[in-house]
This record gives sequence, C-alpha cells and structure tokens, in this order.
Amino acid sequence: MTKPLSFRSLAAAGAILSCAAPAMADSLRFSHFLPPGHYFDNDVRAWGEALAEASGGELTLQVFPAGQMGAPADHYAMARDGIVDVAWVNFGYTPGAFPIADLIDLPYSLEVDRAAASTAVHNWYSAYAAQEMPDVHFCLAHVGAPGALHSAQPIALPSDVAGLQVRPASGAMARFIADLGGSAVQVPATEARQAIERGIANAITFPWGSIDFFGISDAVPYHIADTLYFVGAGIVINKARYESLSPEMRAALDSVCTAEWAVNVGASWVEFEDAGRQVLADMGHTIHDLTPLELAAWHEAAQPSYDRWAAAMTAAGLDPVAIRAELDAAVAAAQ
Repeated sequence: MTKPLSFRSLAAAGAILSCAAPAMADSLRFSHFLPPGHYFDNDVRAWGEALAEASGGELTLQVFPAGQMGAPADHYAMARDGIVDVAWVNFGYTPGAFPIADLIDLPYSLEVDRAAASTAVHNWYSAYAAQEMPDVHFCLAHVGAPGALHSAQPIALPSDVAGLQVRPASGAMARFIADLGGSAVQVPATEARQAIERGIANAITFPWGSIDFFGISDAVPYHIADTLYFVGAGIVINKARYESLSPEMRAALDSVCTAEWAVNVGASWVEFEDAGRQVLADMGHTIHDLTPLELAAWHEAAQPSYDRWAAAMTAAGLDPVAIRAELDAAVAAAQ
C-alpha cells in the first residue's frame, strides 16, 4: 500500500513546482497621444519588446495611444500622479514647467541631424532632469523630426516673414514668428490646409513628410531647406512604480533608458518625415538652401529667443552661458 505523502513532502513538491512555473509578467501602462499605428506608436512597441527581452519577460508594456488616458499637455502629471506608469511628454506642451529644456525648442538650437541631436539632448538633459522633474523618474530625452518653414510665397530672409500669418509648431516658434513681425495662427495640424487656403495663414513650421500627409503640399510650394527647429520630448516613469520594482527589473528598465533608445524611439517617424523632402521636390516645389549670409541673418533674428531664455535662467539663479555651452559640447560629442 502506498504511504501518503507527508506535509513536508507536499511542501517540497510545491516549492519545486513554484520554481518551475514562470513568473507572472508585470505590465507597465504607457501613454502617448499619437494615433495607433503611427510610426512613433510602432517605435514605442519596439521599445516595449526590448524591455520584455531585457527583463526575461517579467516586464511588459501596455500601450495606450491617441491620448486615451489624458490630453497631451497632461502627460507629465499623469506619470507623476500614477494615472499611468510611463508617459511620453512633449516638454513644450507645459510652458514654463521645464525652463532648462526650453533651450531645445529654440530656433537653430541644434543644427545637426536628428540622431546626433537626440543623443546630445539625452546626454545633456540627463544631468538636469532630477532638478526639473523631481516628481518622476526620468528615462530619456530626445527630439522629433527636423522642422522647417514652408510657405505660400518665397521666403529667404527673416524680414520676409513680416506681416505674414504663420501656423507655428510650438510656443517657441510662435514667439520667434512674433519677433520677425509675423502673427502666429494657432490651428490644429488637421486644419492647417484650410487656414492657408482661406488666407488665414501664409506659412507653417512643420516637419517635411507631414506637409503632404496632412494635405498641405498644394498650399505651400515654397520651403527653406535648412532645419529651423526641433521639438524636445521624453519618456518619464512614475517614481513610486519604478522604486517598487526589484533591482533586477529596475536594471532592465534602465537598459532601455539610454542615448541609443533616445534615437530609436521615433526613428521610423523621422525617417518618414525626412523622406517627405524628396516627395515635395518631385512635385516641383521650390526648396531653397540658405546662403551663408541669409543663414547669418536668421541666426541674428533668433537672438531674442535666446535672450528671453537666458533671462529666465538668470532669474532662476542658473548660468545660461554654461548650460548652453554644455549642450553645444554634447552636440559636438554626439557628432
């Protein structure tokens, strides 16, 4: 007759089964405000796959696109308050909240390709994130696609913008347009074509591929080839959620919060946008490369933007010269 298993034997068998069973995956809720299937959405999901691999499948990502969890401007607060675990934050959507990061969005702040710009921004801002974002765990900072000036009429010099109505990409661009004597027209990207066709706007600051994607190409056949601006953004994590993870899982998360991923997250989106330049050229559009003298004039016209930023830094007890020099050094190193 078979003897019944003792309590000790049952406990040992249970321990063996427990060790053999795979650990239950812990899902992190990630929110962004671009549509599902967008290039950026695909890049985020690739980021999540890399996290799952780094964690041995113990950390997964549940992506909420299209602002399902909250408005674009609310994403930092959403991560801070634990409404989501991870959020993609556009720094300029909360004016004044990240005054050091505002340097990223200024005209001609980063005159390099997007990969170098993102690497530089991540490495530079990592030193300041704890100061400006103490309520969250900072993961990475990067920039979007290069933005340029597109118009219904030829523009070569800053003085050509005087009297025009321009749909700006950000608050920094709106202030820059005002410095040039133009007026900012605040309309959603989906309404930009109608605004230009009705004469409400004469120009737009936009990445290249989006000009055709949003059906604006017929309305703005003139373009300045040189990159005017980048838009700074980043990924932040709820601090309590991050600290609740085991050291091994924090290490896995840290492994996708790097300068390399600052480039990769959004890379396919940027590739699409960059390809738009050739699409517009094939349509017979005029794409004007600024001469050295013209570019110098634009740089001079951008100086008030830097003066305002520097004044804000000085008022906060910070050294704007040193901060900008550190970004320039990061750009040089990234190249």
